[in-house]
Amino acid sequence: MIVAGASDLPVSLIKPWAERIAARPESGTCLWPQPVLDADGPRFGAELGLEYGETRAAWLAFDDRDREPNLRLLAILRGVHDLRTLGGGHDRDGHRRTVPQAVWHGLPAEETLDLEPFEPATGDRRRRGSGIPLGVLADVQIYTTNANPRIQGKGHSPLCRHSNERGVADDDDLLAPADLLGREDLDYHWCSKCGGYAVRRPTDTQLSYYRAAHRLHEIAQDLDRERGGERLDPEKVTEQLRELANWHPAGQDSWYTSGSRRWWRIVRDLQDKAEAARRHDTP
Repeated sequence: MIVAGASDLPVSLIKPWAERIAARPESGTCLWPQPVLDADGPRFGAELGLEYGETRAAWLAFDDRDREPNLRLLAILRGVHDLRTLGGGHDRDGHRRTVPQAVWHGLPAEETLDLEPFEPATGDRRRRGSGIPLGVLADVQIYTTNANPRIQGKGHSPLCRHSNERGVADDDDLLAPADLLGREDLDYHWCSKCGGYAVRRPTDTQLSYYRAAHRLHEIAQDLDRERGGERLDPEKVTEQLRELANWHPAGQDSWYTSGSRRWWRIVRDLQDKAEAARRHDTP
């Protein structure tokens, strides 16, 4: 057995990482860009990702001397299977536990997931999902102070001010994205400020799939003639669908699962709709 701490990580690994993130910009500069709402935008969902978490862990450090130690801790703690084992919060004397607050912001994200693309496809205009499978997102971890509506008190993110930004504690509830789909009680059971939970930052592959699913969902909405709106470019939509049909997890040439088959079926159905729209627009 080899026991190693954050200080044992080689400088050759940490120093280039710290230099790439660079020092925090001068005051008056916008540190945290506004989220991109257009799924076609290259930075859509970036605030959920690992790279954004690295920046938060480094820039929220007490001063520049803490930047490298924070990144060392972040590198170690990313491998922890369950963040509840880190013992967030405070000890009996009121002192903060071993993980600095800035590092907690690098592990889970403050932003919530938009799961509308994965909701079932129904005729309800208020909840128009596309039935896209969760795929690689199924294993994303979600932490909340209270997931049970029968227990008094709203659910909060462990990073919420209402939970003293304490980080994930051992008595928090652990959920998966599938646990949130179809729930009707979240608007009044969970905190309206933080959304009620913190999502463990998805891997690059998971974030790539999240973006692809939102792009597919937007195309599905645009092709729905009942929604109205601007006239579509069928050729552009066809090209986008061809690109999305070829999505697969990083490092794998294929992902043959029940979810992948459903993904391809949704793409084919939208390709048929796009072709019908093209014929309709052709004089």
